[in-house]
Amino acid sequence: MVFKLKSKLVPGVKPKQFRKRGRDHRKVRIYIVGENKGDLENVESVQYELHPTFRERFRVSVDQNRNFAIRIWTYGFFKAKAKISLKNGTVETTEGFIRWET
Repeated sequence: MVFKLKSKLVPGVKPKQFRKRGRDHRKVRIYIVGENKGDLENVESVQYELHPTFRERFRVSVDQNRNFAIRIWTYGFFKAKAKISLKNGTVETTEGFIRWET
């Protein structure tokens, strides 16, 4: 199976600053897609590895209905990895560049 890492802005969420005069952060959804229909049905969980500057660098999702998505606040683009644990006990990995359209 082949999986791809994807990202999109969360619709309807305005950018915000976490520090006075800080950068605008955007709410981003990170998720996986399968090459073939039904590929996600074979996935048990996905562990995402975010940029080292994140306090919680490793995040896990078990939500198949939402393509194993996580949501984060970020101000910049970065490379991320996903470790995909399949129900048959094997593990797939993929990586991608987290970016969005404004």
